Amino acid sequence: PRQLATIPASIMAAVIDRTIFAISNEETRYTLNGALLLLKPQNVAMVATDGHRLALVEREVGVQGVSNELRILVPKKAMGGLRRLLTEGGEEAQVEFCKDESHLFFTVGERLLISRMLTGQFPNYEAVLPKENNRVVELDKELITAAIRRVALLADERSRAIRIQVDKDRLEIFSSSGEYGEANEVLDAKYGSEPLQIGFNYQYLLDFLNALGDGEKVRLELKDEQSAGQFRPGEEEPYRYRYVVMPMRL
Repeated sequence: PRQLATIPASIMAAVIDRTIFAISNEETRYTLNGALLLLKPQNVAMVATDGHRLALVEREVGVQGVSNELRILVPKKAMGGLRRLLTEGGEEAQVEFCKDESHLFFTVGERLLISRMLTGQFPNYEAVLPKENNRVVELDKELITAAIRRVALLADERSRAIRIQVDKDRLEIFSSSGEYGEANEVLDAKYGSEPLQIGFNYQYLLDFLNALGDGEKVRLELKDEQSAGQFRPGEEEPYRYRYVVMPMRL
């Protein structure tokens, strides 16, 4: 196997945690059954998408062994296995990547994980990243997470749809199911643009919120009701993290 790169295990763990949930489980979408790992001399990035949402995380860090950009498709199963190895490796551990024609090799300390390589073309994710989401809502992570969880209890079980309505300095979340009735929650939020309402799958939002640290602020960046919403943590350091979610028709 040819050695490709070495990066700190703690950084690898962090980028996996911020992307693994967005990988497709559909067998038919073969190239989406993994995440794209992008390694540059001074930067590690990982992208995952299932066609309904996309997670992208980047971190500035020196990557040993890389002289230009390396793109590696890592299967979801391998990411789960690697994540467990990284936990066992401890704080200071490094992860080494090697590959041959058809397999990837990840070494953490004394342990080795071997995975088949995903082949095929990962989608052009940069085309999906919103450019003009100028309506920005700033929220407290704990409050929005708790509110979504409560409203989700009455959301339709199949669609998991919730409706988010933003107005001056407030955000309201609604759900309804034919069987149980309706729920709504009102939160204080920092928002100064036109009123807007948009639908999302609540599980997609919780996946992102659960990947954030405690006490974080969350930015929700919107364009209109038909365009993807973009979520980011309030603090961009040290990880630059973007999560793009397609809206649902309400």
